[in-house]
Amino acid sequence: MEEKLALINGIGITMDEDHPVCQGIYLKNGFIEKIGNSEAIKKLAEFEQAAIIDLNGQTFLPGLHDCHVHMMSTGLAAIGINLYDCQSIAAVLEKLAADKSANEQEWIFGYGLDESRLLEKRPPTASELDQVFRDRPVYLVDRGLHYTQVNTIAMELMGFLENEEGLGRDQAGKRNGRLHSHANSHARKYFFDKLTRDQREAAIRHTARMAVAMGVTTIHAMEGGDLSSDSDIPVFLEIIDSLPLHVVLHWCSTAVPEVVAKGQKIIGTDILLDGSIGSRTAAFKEPYADDPEALGELYYADEWITHYIETAHRAGMQTGFHAIGQRAITQVLNGLERALNKYPVDDHRFRIEHFGFPDDRDIKRAAALGAVISTQPAFTYLRGGPDSVYEERVGAERNHRAYPIREFIDAGIIVNGGSDSNVTPINPVLGIHAAVNPPYSQNAITPGEALRLFTIDGAFTAKEEHIRGSLSPGKAGDITVLEQNPLTVAPETIKDIGVVMTIYQGKIVYKK
Repeated sequence: MEEKLALINGIGITMDEDHPVCQGIYLKNGFIEKIGNSEAIKKLAEFEQAAIIDLNGQTFLPGLHDCHVHMMSTGLAAIGINLYDCQSIAAVLEKLAADKSANEQEWIFGYGLDESRLLEKRPPTASELDQVFRDRPVYLVDRGLHYTQVNTIAMELMGFLENEEGLGRDQAGKRNGRLHSHANSHARKYFFDKLTRDQREAAIRHTARMAVAMGVTTIHAMEGGDLSSDSDIPVFLEIIDSLPLHVVLHWCSTAVPEVVAKGQKIIGTDILLDGSIGSRTAAFKEPYADDPEALGELYYADEWITHYIETAHRAGMQTGFHAIGQRAITQVLNGLERALNKYPVDDHRFRIEHFGFPDDRDIKRAAALGAVISTQPAFTYLRGGPDSVYEERVGAERNHRAYPIREFIDAGIIVNGGSDSNVTPINPVLGIHAAVNPPYSQNAITPGEALRLFTIDGAFTAKEEHIRGSLSPGKAGDITVLEQNPLTVAPETIKDIGVVMTIYQGKIVYKK
């Protein structure tokens, strides 16, 4: 049976340079059949006996993209305890102790822990957690996902080696339960490996439901590897076609043959070369402003990075890395340059996730090397600016140049937009607003440029611009309907625009 749907009397922003605006659109069997004025679309729809929706002046766009989501981690928020609003260690312990959702044998899982918001400016130690939970393991995730905090019984169950890299210790040399680097990956793998297949599916589907309610029709999902568990991947592959949105799966593995064997075309892209600002693990050449001994961390050797990129390219795969600090950005561009010298690839679309604090030279190098940037405008909007955790960590001068999207675009780099959920919420309208209204005006881009990050340029970075990202006949029937036009409202009000409807492959998957 044919599926037919028409939208009329709307303000259509197509992101198609040949036909930038329209009033109506006709979808048939999941694809865009025609765009045009309302009268023509209505006439066609009536002839074809299609359903017709009168938008009454509301705005419709290509289905919005979120180009960096941890679907498993985000979905687990449905079974975890949100610690973001806690303002002291006592408040963290009180909120954890108040949770009655699990039995005494189950792990306590908390997320969104933000030490910069805590009075003590640190997470609770293992011994402090032990005072409340001596016999029940506790697993707490930093808001930036770059460290975990556990109690003593959790460390014992995880089976760390005595000299394992990243095991935090107090001044007396005793383990304090704060886990970075390898120890963090070890802990995350242990925790995620314990999940059942049904829990994994529930988490993925929960995230998908959240996303379509925010107008998202495409997610670039950063999964598996050290980020969660490779056991998630078979569940994704099994259910991906039944989800109410399109998922571009990024298996964050270093095992190229294994990923090729599963028929995947993307590998890595969110493999961490360094850490985050909040945890002082993003790698810089100059020390952190609030810790003169900290320069951040580089997790991989130069030679390994070059070999990995070359191996992925020889296998015909798109790849990339997470890099936030200046030192990590220089390292990844050095690796890409060396790999391309050994094995040239014309259209690699090598992704650098975040690209938070590049210098001018590396912005130009990224453009010259053909890298694409996957960045998160809400990072600086929510965490940057004067008197912010970013300024506290890196100082005013570096903070002014955090995530300079204006410079990326001016250099000719293709940039996409994402949330890094659950670091910031899945909300592309907020992302557009943040790109237009950053803390420092020299980094601002126009509403039209910001919309590209979450539509056509998001599709480009996944090599999908020929099938989605604009409202063009023949492309996927993915549409987001908004209450107002983000290109014409007062820029400071973009974030207040509500999502009315989300259409995926010609079907309504969310309606306000």
